[in-house]
Amino acid sequence: MQVSQRLDSSRREASGYEDSITLTAFHSSLLEVLPHAAAYVGRDGNILVHNKLLKSMCRSNDMSPVPVSLQSLMDDASWKRCGKALSAAFNGVPSQITGAIYLKSGQLLCTHLLCTSFVSFSNGHRAVLIQFETDAVEPKAVDEQPQDSRRDFGLRDLNQLLAGFPDEVVILEPDDTLEQRAAKLVTAARSAYDVSLVTEALRDLPAGSTQTLYLPERQGKDSSAFPVDRRMCEIRLAPLPQTGSGRDQDAPMMAILRRNVDCPYEVAENRRLAYQDPLTGLANRRSLTRALDQELQRLRLEPESGLAIIYIDLDEFKKVNDLGGHDAGDDMLLRVAACLTLTLGEFGTAARIGGDEFAGMLPVASKEAAHEIAERILDGFDRIRLEIADRVFTIGGSIGVAYLAPGISLDDTDPASLLAIADRACLRGKRFGGRSVQVHSVVSGDCAANEMALRDLPEPGSFRANELALYSMPIVCLRRQQFCGSEILLRLQGERAEGLSSRAWISAAERSGFIAQVDAWTLDKVLDVAERSPVRSLLTMNVSAESARDPNFRDCLFNRLSPNPLLASKLCLEIAEKDFLREPVTVENFFQFVSDLGCQTAIDDFAGHWPVLSRLTALRVDWLKLEASLTQQVVEAPAKTAILSGLVRAAHELGIKVIAKHVETAAEASLLKELNVEAAQGFYFGRPEPWPEAS
Repeated sequence: MQVSQRLDSSRREASGYEDSITLTAFHSSLLEVLPHAAAYVGRDGNILVHNKLLKSMCRSNDMSPVPVSLQSLMDDASWKRCGKALSAAFNGVPSQITGAIYLKSGQLLCTHLLCTSFVSFSNGHRAVLIQFETDAVEPKAVDEQPQDSRRDFGLRDLNQLLAGFPDEVVILEPDDTLEQRAAKLVTAARSAYDVSLVTEALRDLPAGSTQTLYLPERQGKDSSAFPVDRRMCEIRLAPLPQTGSGRDQDAPMMAILRRNVDCPYEVAENRRLAYQDPLTGLANRRSLTRALDQELQRLRLEPESGLAIIYIDLDEFKKVNDLGGHDAGDDMLLRVAACLTLTLGEFGTAARIGGDEFAGMLPVASKEAAHEIAERILDGFDRIRLEIADRVFTIGGSIGVAYLAPGISLDDTDPASLLAIADRACLRGKRFGGRSVQVHSVVSGDCAANEMALRDLPEPGSFRANELALYSMPIVCLRRQQFCGSEILLRLQGERAEGLSSRAWISAAERSGFIAQVDAWTLDKVLDVAERSPVRSLLTMNVSAESARDPNFRDCLFNRLSPNPLLASKLCLEIAEKDFLREPVTVENFFQFVSDLGCQTAIDDFAGHWPVLSRLTALRVDWLKLEASLTQQVVEAPAKTAILSGLVRAAHELGIKVIAKHVETAAEASLLKELNVEAAQGFYFGRPEPWPEAS
């Protein structure tokens, strides 16, 4: 057994060579020992050092000298495959390609391509060792030296070569049995690992190829167990040229030992955690950016396909955390992740890049296809129901898409800029109230432009009273075909509200905790007008769950309505079904409170969910205001008509009246009347108008 000494600083100084020259000569010599064509290759694919076998192979295929890069050496398909293995090796993951790799000429280069982890030269270059192996007989190197002289070099001058080797080396002789080879490796590694296990590992290794074993370093006297988190000895096994025609198992081998290396299992796990969100198992921002960069490189080579970069900001996720607890929030994020993974499929990439922010990418053929994928994500969110005790949580989202059309110039495009464009499109959707899809078609120069940035949503508390206005939308009695009430809506006005929907601003007010003050301001205005008006028509206004539980809001109602029951009878307070699902006890108590004052109550955006239906028997509610999906297109869908008819009958049996929303045609109004729906509102009856009395 021949073992080299480590190359220390004194020996390097005594050698008389600069570091870069010594190491380059060393790596060149190492390449010549390998039995296959091989080269050290840079990250860009440039060939830095190669052996004579590769030179001979290129010369026999009329490629002399050896091309400067792998891309010039291989055909396009082979280079694409090799590029992925090369990228993985530079990221610390040795890889292998099995299958035919072809030269530019169409001739076979190899059937197995091995990429090791990268090494660093003293001159600053980083490279990986690539070996080109083939199942066929390797071509003989053509050189000025006789064949026997070259073969003798590998064995006769091996001691001289190993004298400059920076790692310990063990030569496994041809006549060594597997058990003897295993014993030599365990002894050289100074490990207490079981020799029989190493023997089995050697028996399972493919003959004639470079392989790696890991043995635990010796840790104390106890050799019965070696936890995976201990330091390891890495053993790289490489076959040496044979002087005879013995079997592959009897071929001499060179074992290169590196001590005190990280356990590969820990390295793999740390690498996984570095690129994976620990909660959802999705890719994280770093991993998505990396995958997007690779996808952009693919698009530069295959410009015939498009790409959608998707940015998702969940709506009202804070309520899930606040009301259900962080465990409920985690559960909701897991359901969102599952929905996103299912929708994007095996060709897409889904990632969690923030607390309640997700992103993804998917090759698509057109802008319309990108929009359809985003809509399918939102539809999937709509089907999510999370039940925690007596609460039921739903989730929505705003989606921005940056769409890269086929053939677009990608010169100034980078992953971070594309994500920023998708983020700005998402913010644009939130300005219009959330649960929307905004698609931006990326054009040349977008990534470098600064003027695309959107200003953040203004804080609700920064608005002044003169920037808030009330509008009314008529409610019509279908049986008598006459006006019977109005829904009072809050609208924004002024320059700061330009391009910002009321829904978006109210959503921001809910997140900031300012919504109860908004509701109190609206309530005062409505009651002031109702108190002065002799008309007995019904005035409805929406109240948030935050206001329903706010004692100051309740005090305001009590002080204004308890001495004036006639005024209370004009008012109907409605709470959205999603708020009732999240806080059923709060809403039930609030409805009981305002009913005792003489007000009417309503569940807004009622979609017929069972947790609401099951509570209607004990809930003091006067009206159900149907969600738009229950009434829109009801004329063309007999099945939807049957479902709506059943809901209306069930409500009437409980003594609850029904209002249909978003009625837009005479046919819809006529059918709703036939179904005994009491009242309706929508553009068919009138659009929201400024409420004159509120000025």
